[in-house]
Amino acid sequence: MKESEVQFAMMNKGKFNFEEDKDQHARLNAVLKSMSEGIILVDNNKNIVYQNEFVTRHLFRGIGSDSLKTEVDLIAFIQKVSVLKNDKVDELLQSEDITLKLTIEYENQLKYIMLNKFSVYSETGFIGNGYLLRDITKEEEIDQLKSNLITIASHEFKTPITNIRGSVETLMRQDADWEEDFKIELLQGIHEDILHLQDLISVWFDIKKIEMGTMSLNKGYFPISQLISNTLDQLPREIAASDMVRYDEDNQSRISLLYGDKKRLQQVLLNLIMNGLVHNDLPEKKVLITVEVGSEDVFIHVKDNGIGISKELCKKIFDRFYRVDNSPQRKTGGTGLGLSICLGLMKEHNGDILVESEPGKGSIFTMKLPINEEDHGGNYES
Repeated sequence: MKESEVQFAMMNKGKFNFEEDKDQHARLNAVLKSMSEGIILVDNNKNIVYQNEFVTRHLFRGIGSDSLKTEVDLIAFIQKVSVLKNDKVDELLQSEDITLKLTIEYENQLKYIMLNKFSVYSETGFIGNGYLLRDITKEEEIDQLKSNLITIASHEFKTPITNIRGSVETLMRQDADWEEDFKIELLQGIHEDILHLQDLISVWFDIKKIEMGTMSLNKGYFPISQLISNTLDQLPREIAASDMVRYDEDNQSRISLLYGDKKRLQQVLLNLIMNGLVHNDLPEKKVLITVEVGSEDVFIHVKDNGIGISKELCKKIFDRFYRVDNSPQRKTGGTGLGLSICLGLMKEHNGDILVESEPGKGSIFTMKLPINEEDHGGNYES
């Protein structure tokens, strides 16, 4: 082979290796960009040389992670954004391999991140450190759900089950001759406890359906007045017979039709009414229902004279399992899921729930529902 041919072959080989390396680099970069885990690389001078998009656009979006320059900056940033103090954060600089769980607050929500630090070596030796960050928020929520299930079961299921068992054992006593009125009273109590258990189970199913996006709605057109009157018919007998709950129609001349699942919307409205009565320490409890019709939305206001809620708590009351009084001695029961389900149902209707409240001065919960008059042919005369 001539010398020129050898040189040409070597040049072609070099070009091929260059193209191959370039292609491998492009593939690696594409993999890092598309990862659903965060990667941060630090060289042996403690300078940050790479962060993938998952770190800057998902884990720490909008809170300054893209401006970090060194490993010291990174550790200070982690300490700053962490809600809970973690002593292991201080060990990140000294330790070669370490794993820790971070809890940060992002957009008024807690986010949980598992951080793994590892050493990076090449054929020539140590070249720096890597940080792998994984969003474990869903896993943490599942663990909390399991824990809360145990708490809910002990608080909410135990009482009716104990009542049913006691009543059944009383009725089964062969050495006693109970009067019929007493037997009927026990059976009515058993029936009420069974209905309560069914309600609790329905709550769990509703939460699961909303989370999975499998909530089935039976939508149709109906006047708001029908929604409210049907809801008032569902109130317990002693409440319906009193003047605790009032529907004010004086400020309305025309009420728009709604399109939605009437039973589910009744469920939301009933829950808001009962909350206004249950969370109320006054001897004369009052709930006033009014309707306001806007150009694009209908607002059903439920105003009570109850205990009220602070602005801080107004942000939390729709969280799953949250209860204003969460102590074992709390006056009212409940799973802490009612408002969470209500909000989920409103979102399924492209609506929302708004809250105005002040401690000691009651609350106004508002069901906000969209209207589209072209879909249902205009308004309904009340």
